[in-house]
Amino acid sequence: MFIKGNLYPIKDIISYMKNNSERDDNFCLYGDLDEDLQSNKSYYIDNYPDVDENGKEIYPFLVLKKKLYYLYSGEQFADVIDSVLDQKPSATINDFIKALNYYSEYDDFLDI
Repeated sequence: MFIKGNLYPIKDIISYMKNNSERDDNFCLYGDLDEDLQSNKSYYIDNYPDVDENGKEIYPFLVLKKKLYYLYSGEQFADVIDSVLDQKPSATINDFIKALNYYSEYDDFLDI
């Protein structure tokens, strides 16, 4: 389980999500840059943004302070991990990252 507001290597996030059947996907993934995920980088785990009465998203304090970019919801992240595992149980970290980046760009699951 992750502690929100902390930085984690993407490899650790993927490993946690693929190896825990009772995983918690109530988080969002944030990064320093709005770019594809990379296997050698770390990303922040924090809360979903709140929505005010006008429909405006209010991001967690850490996200605003560090000027981070929203990359994934935990639910989307988990869905992509599950899709990869269903297709290729022996998938590598790079397979997962490729599928996550594909989903981010095309809003669709990659056929592996």
